[in-house]
Amino acid sequence: MRAEAELAAADHPLAPQFRELLARDPRSLHRDSGPVHLTASALVIDAEREQIALIWHRKGGFWVQPGGHLEPGETSFELAAAREVAEETGLSGLERIGAGPAMLHQHGLEAAFGSCRAHWDVQYLLCTPRPAAETPLRTSAESPQVRWFPLDAAALPDGIVPDLPGTFAELGLL
Repeated sequence: MRAEAELAAADHPLAPQFRELLARDPRSLHRDSGPVHLTASALVIDAEREQIALIWHRKGGFWVQPGGHLEPGETSFELAAAREVAEETGLSGLERIGAGPAMLHQHGLEAAFGSCRAHWDVQYLLCTPRPAAETPLRTSAESPQVRWFPLDAAALPDGIVPDLPGTFAELGLL
């Protein structure tokens, strides 16, 4: 499915803004489009729906879900999110939960992110076929730490992106 169709299927209050950005500037799918652009990420839970995979983002210095920019030629947020998950955690063959994006999120960025000033993130909820204990994660150059954390507000790590627990709660994960 192409990005336009994925955003058309998004049932979220921010969906009209995301669709308008993409219609106004189709290049907003890519990092070099300017200071505000669209990104793709995935909230990855295990088969028991008790654990979530988070990465330590080297540049940002925080725990967050895997994700990032679409690569040249990519036109699907879902496929870009799955690629980012595979690159950053080693996980593949995940099942999407729901009919489309689970969440749309806008966030500003610090100077460490260069010319990027804001990401408008299209987030998918993906599930592993096995429990976390049977699903090893691997690190990457971008993500020096990758770990499973219990989906329990008290057990989430220090340094987690501040609004991420709210996303978990909104999606009924906490």
